[in-house]
Amino acid sequence: MADKDYYSILGVNKDAGEDEIKSAYRRLAKKYHPDLNKTEEAANKFKEINEAYEVLGNPQKRANYDQFGTAEGNPFGGGQTGGGGFKDFFSGGFSDIFSDIFSAFGGGNGGGQRRGSDINIATTLEFEEACFGCEKTISINKVEKCSSCKGTGAKNGKEFTVCRDCNGTGRVRYQQNTIFGTTIRESVCPKCNGSGKIIKEKCPDCNGKGEKKVTKNLKIKFPAGIDNGQTLKMCGEGNSPSGANVKGDLNIKVTVKPHKILVRKNFDLYLDLYVPFTTAILGGKVEIPTLNGNYTLNIPELTSSGTLMRIKNKGVKILNKEGYGDLLVTIKAEVPKNLDKDTRAKLTDLAQKIGDNSYTKYTSFLKNMK
Repeated sequence: MADKDYYSILGVNKDAGEDEIKSAYRRLAKKYHPDLNKTEEAANKFKEINEAYEVLGNPQKRANYDQFGTAEGNPFGGGQTGGGGFKDFFSGGFSDIFSDIFSAFGGGNGGGQRRGSDINIATTLEFEEACFGCEKTISINKVEKCSSCKGTGAKNGKEFTVCRDCNGTGRVRYQQNTIFGTTIRESVCPKCNGSGKIIKEKCPDCNGKGEKKVTKNLKIKFPAGIDNGQTLKMCGEGNSPSGANVKGDLNIKVTVKPHKILVRKNFDLYLDLYVPFTTAILGGKVEIPTLNGNYTLNIPELTSSGTLMRIKNKGVKILNKEGYGDLLVTIKAEVPKNLDKDTRAKLTDLAQKIGDNSYTKYTSFLKNMK
């Protein structure tokens, strides 16, 4: 090992302090850990980093390395002062670093908070309920910590002892020797199943599980302007099992029933208004529906079919903001289904009086056809 520059391997100076060395090792170990890098090059690098920190992370071995170039001490005699072996390898904070590393990979007991799972449900609102907002009572089934044992699973929350195998952490570590060197694996403690506790007498309410399935009624306020397909998140109303420090969320996906006449697009409402062609020609007033009752729409004389008329602030309330969308009305002139002989004669006479030249788009079309 004397031919290796451990300081260069960790990227630190020879006068680096313990915290700097530990920080450098933590960063490199996360970068080249075999769980994240499956290449042989990364495995060899990880082995080299561990070897460097085994020496520089131990004050006695580091002193030997600085003086003699080897962690074992004086190569010409005088006794071996460095110690060595797996137990000594972990003394001096090495296992704490591995806790941080494994925590970053989603395992370990490195101080991260465990979160309960979310509950996902769906509900249906009437068109007006979504536009104006409403309050509904929704029943959900969820998992909560048992109140009788406070999530311990033990009777009265007291009839348990700390697991000796994991010292109450719920995690155990194993040494594994591979062709790439020694690696450390961490997993759930098999004796306590990760709880960190050995129950002496089970809680009668939850049968030692520390959690129960309950049915809960919640009053949910749906905000005005919520739209079809949107999801309302209720933070902290999800599952909260015994092993969780943070409650999950309740996600409610909303389906909105369509209106009989109006069509919603974002916060605007759209209406196709069919009127007699005579109304489009002569003009007139028509009652149309809005969210706040009927509205009298004035159709000007000689309104072309397909004309779009905008009525301000007659749409849906903008979600979580002040203001409303608009109501957009498309005028569509409708012709009668049939004509009697007398009416046909009158319309024929009227068409001759008006003449084709009065229809600018039609005459333009005829010119382009030539």
